[in-house]
Amino acid sequence: MKNKKFNPQLNSYLIYVGVAIASGGVALYTPLIVSETGKHFSGFWAASILFGLNLGRVVDSYLGSQFPKAANHPMAVSGNILLEGVALYCMAFLDHAWALAAFALLAGLGSGLSFPGLKNYLLKLRELDQSSLFSRLAFAIRMGLVGGYLMASWVPEESLKLVFLIVLITFIAYALFMWVAMRAITDNESAYLAQQQRQYPASENSHIPSSKIIQPESHARSSQQGLPGLFYLSNALFWCFAVQPMISFSLHIPKYTPSVPVSTPFWIAALVIIFFQIPISKRAVRTDHHFRFLQIGYLCLFLSFIIMIFFGNAGAAVIASAVLLSFGQVFYGPSLDVLTARFAEKVNADTGQLMSKQMIYQSMGNMIGSLAGGVLFDLAQSLHSPALNWILLAAGSFAMVLVSKNKIPMMYRHAETLNPNHIST
Repeated sequence: MKNKKFNPQLNSYLIYVGVAIASGGVALYTPLIVSETGKHFSGFWAASILFGLNLGRVVDSYLGSQFPKAANHPMAVSGNILLEGVALYCMAFLDHAWALAAFALLAGLGSGLSFPGLKNYLLKLRELDQSSLFSRLAFAIRMGLVGGYLMASWVPEESLKLVFLIVLITFIAYALFMWVAMRAITDNESAYLAQQQRQYPASENSHIPSSKIIQPESHARSSQQGLPGLFYLSNALFWCFAVQPMISFSLHIPKYTPSVPVSTPFWIAALVIIFFQIPISKRAVRTDHHFRFLQIGYLCLFLSFIIMIFFGNAGAAVIASAVLLSFGQVFYGPSLDVLTARFAEKVNADTGQLMSKQMIYQSMGNMIGSLAGGVLFDLAQSLHSPALNWILLAAGSFAMVLVSKNKIPMMYRHAETLNPNHIST
């Protein structure tokens, strides 16, 4: 029997609250530091901060996939959260663009190891539905982002030291919430495994279906076949396309729709996700539903970019485009997490390892997309074709709509059957 004192719902909310607080800190500093860097240096150096942040996430997500046991330890997760907060706080005292990019890289190193660990601990709450876990995680992130973006619009630009002090405090709170939740989850897991061993002695395990026995994480078998490369590449491309407007809108709005405040599409987009994330995610139950949601996510991106191609000079079009981008994330993100978790469960793989690998590709997409957003905008301006960057994004997202229809589901199921650890259901 599970520990009666353990409350999975309470511990999930501890994680959600911590994530929301830290997301608010991220949203508070990001538009301010990007704006200030672009003003004092260049758009390239402004984009390099996001590039460095995501490069750090790629590097440490790779390390997490190679050493999942170390990366998922409660002390490692909390320590990396604190590393990110301290690195961001130091940015308030830096005067050189290269130094800002370097400390953004350091912050990314902390984030790249802590976030897959967070997902791994959420998945240990087996009493709770996986779809709800990830949709509520996305909801918590967006709640924090809305608060942070709104707060950023009221903070004077010369108050960066105060801003980054607040950011540091949010990450300290995040680390503490995670620590409390992870310790409770770990203790409950140990108690459950001890009870399981008493109920099913080693000599009897051969008679127990492997799907009924939860192995200790340190002895979990990793998937040899793994998820198909196209599944991960799709994740990278989605976030590459979705993140580019973070730069593109910031450059496009002052030039073409100056009546719209630069921060407007970001907080509106976050509100859309808050209101629709959980209701929409609940509609996906079967695996086929989640694959359909991946395709819808790409379709939303495509429509968003089409609007910018034909109506980019209208403020309302920018808002509509941002709303569609948000719906793309509502459909795509949680479903990808659920598909990854279900694959790990079916093939008896290390979930934390797969989540770390998934984070690598997502961070690669964010890294390339954030830098490409500025480069493509500059290219479009130099060629006197303002819609060029949106045309390229629309073409890429439409191609992925087609690929997501049959190719990715077929390869996913093929990988399941090829895996030597596959558990038939």
